[in-house]
Amino acid sequence: MENTALNTTLFENLGKVFYAIANADRNLHENEIARLKAEIEKYWKPIFAEAPYSMAYYIWHAFERCRSNKVAADKAFEEFALYFEQEPGPFTAEIRELILDTANAIAAAYADKNKSELILLAKLQLLLK
Repeated sequence: MENTALNTTLFENLGKVFYAIANADRNLHENEIARLKAEIEKYWKPIFAEAPYSMAYYIWHAFERCRSNKVAADKAFEEFALYFEQEPGPFTAEIRELILDTANAIAAAYADKNKSELILLAKLQLLLK
């Protein structure tokens, strides 16, 4: 990906969707937060390592902004979905798969997946198809 502004917006929206998954049940657990951090380090950061400041950290910043502003999970998901529909270009098959893998890892991080998370994961899977 060559456009830094596009990358920034992409990663900010990824932070929103991962926040939505983690907060689907209106409870953010430390295990979910730790899992997101681990996923960023292990999977997202290496993909965009050539950037002077790893673009992947925008995921974390957006997640934290949603958390500090107490954004509703549905609202965060809707913002991601709108961005996805307006800017499908950056969402390669590899990125889509990584989004689903990361979302599933976050949802499973605390006492496995609950009903709210499963519903949102299903919506995400349908959106990304």
